[in-house]
Amino acid sequence: MKGNESMKEEKIELEKEERESNLTGYASIDRPWMKYHNDDYKNIPISNDNFYDYFMNQTYMYPKDTVLLDYLGKRQFTRSDIEKEVSKHIKMLTNLGVKAGDIVSFMMLNTPEVIFMFLALNKMGAIANLIKYDESPDRINYMLNLTNSRYFFISESDVMISNASKVLNMDNSLEKIIKIPVMESLEESKFKKEEIEKKILDIVYTTLLDEDLERDNKEFLKLKELQQELSYENINNKIISYSVYKENYLKPTPVHLLRGGSDRTTLIVYTGGSTGKAKGVELTNKSLVAMAHGEKYSNYGYTYPKKSLNVLYPSIAYYLNATCGLMICGLTVTLIPYFDAPDIPKYPMYVEEYKPHFIFSGPILLQLLAMSNVKDLSYLLNPISGGDKLDVSNEIMYNNILTERGAKSIQQGYGTSEVAAIATCNPMEPKKVGSIGIPMINVDIAIFEYQTDKELPYGKDLEGEICISGPTVMKGYLNNPLATKNTLMKHSDGKYWVHTDDMGVMDSDGYIYHRGRLKRMLTRSGNKLWLTDLDEKVMGTGLVASCCSVKLDDINEREVPVVHVVLNEGEDEFEVISKLDSYIKENCPPFYLPKYYIIKEYLPYTKVNKKLDFKSLEKENILDEDEFIINGKIIKPRNKIKKLI
Repeated sequence: MKGNESMKEEKIELEKEERESNLTGYASIDRPWMKYHNDDYKNIPISNDNFYDYFMNQTYMYPKDTVLLDYLGKRQFTRSDIEKEVSKHIKMLTNLGVKAGDIVSFMMLNTPEVIFMFLALNKMGAIANLIKYDESPDRINYMLNLTNSRYFFISESDVMISNASKVLNMDNSLEKIIKIPVMESLEESKFKKEEIEKKILDIVYTTLLDEDLERDNKEFLKLKELQQELSYENINNKIISYSVYKENYLKPTPVHLLRGGSDRTTLIVYTGGSTGKAKGVELTNKSLVAMAHGEKYSNYGYTYPKKSLNVLYPSIAYYLNATCGLMICGLTVTLIPYFDAPDIPKYPMYVEEYKPHFIFSGPILLQLLAMSNVKDLSYLLNPISGGDKLDVSNEIMYNNILTERGAKSIQQGYGTSEVAAIATCNPMEPKKVGSIGIPMINVDIAIFEYQTDKELPYGKDLEGEICISGPTVMKGYLNNPLATKNTLMKHSDGKYWVHTDDMGVMDSDGYIYHRGRLKRMLTRSGNKLWLTDLDEKVMGTGLVASCCSVKLDDINEREVPVVHVVLNEGEDEFEVISKLDSYIKENCPPFYLPKYYIIKEYLPYTKVNKKLDFKSLEKENILDEDEFIINGKIIKPRNKIKKLI
């Protein structure tokens, strides 16, 4: 008689043969990645609840004393604590005048109040509009007008107060700006003076500024500018402190709460870069519930009772994955509120202090962790990399370093705001180096000819546009039907697919390999050159510390590649560039050869999600001899470049 193990192996082999005999060769039908997800979870239906009810129902299954949210290690919140906080915010928002369907704007740091207010608005049937903390007043005003926001919550910081205050003098429907101290959730904050409010009131109510006052010059000029922007009326009636907000609005009141509403918009996030008109992505309850469902039931390792560290800003859809989504999975999420340029080098220190099992990070943060002095990373079970592509050579290098220190290897993932930020991730096993992983258990991904509904077979190394379908897909871009039509397309299969503008291939197992954004592709001598591929070739040599390839307009060839490089310490630039040139000539097609190499001390990164800011490099006029020194193929800035990470 056969043993149990032998029978099990036979069953697996028979199931494999049956699957293979029914394959069509098209991912949208075969879904080859499903063999890596747990069979027990494949048929669990996605809830039709609103996100708040789904959050509370899912977290009910964990022990009552489970800490879901931790603020700086000083204040912990269980499910019951979160429910009480949300209840208080529902009362305050209701008394403020917020009703179902209203859109409330936020420009805040990573504090618990953002999460509580989002959940409160969701239960009320209202919508949260998330604005990046460093947006210009003009763009803030555009986003407020796009959403017809009457109420605007901001963190109590100089830059936010200054920019938000300027919006008061612009044309919009804004009625109140409420500023929240960063340490509001810590009990001792009740006894701290609101120093920023005191500064503003001091300036606004002073007719003449005494220039002999012992003030820091920059601070003095900032406050002087603020005095010119603000009026007595604005301060008295439109900008209020959080203590005043609680005093006036935290009172018993009848509240109107909603159930269901799967297709109701509940969140707006923005995409479209730092210039031009931003597009507001409308995410519904269905989008966010499906996102959390996918996180919980896909084979990515997001399991109770792990701990996670979150340093992301609450202005991107990815933020909900890293906070509420992980809490639904039973993780304790620790929030770090400050994470601008001065704080980024501290990231390894935060990892060492809080010892998370799980991190959502990107290439720049993984680099800092790998190159840090943190020796013991045995607690790090799920180092997730997303937001920007991690090139293969760096993935291998970081993996070697992290695993030597006891951590598990990196899990690359991928997503866009239009699909609630997460669509793929490498499963716990097997992980494939260079791949952005397999689709979530409830998401469909296929490779199509660019901007068409002609699907390409998988497993054939055929490159096309990565397209995503399923319940996480956005409703559309707010008040922008043309942009919606160009991105969210109904195919001949009757499904709506998000066309990402990202190019890639899918292997026979359903693993996806990101080849680059269409914006990072140029045509040279009739050949398509992916700049991300050139980056990987350069980094693979080990000759430079980092690089970023961008396109340059050329009078003879129309478009040519140029590479911004940061040299390894102590290296000679002429020797390094000579070796790079020789390597590319010998190992790549001729059209890969860069026209110029620009030597930099640092490369720029975007502030919020720490992606390489190739757009700012494209704008540099590297052939301007007033700004750059040109020596053959080697170009150097005349002035040192400020560190921007």
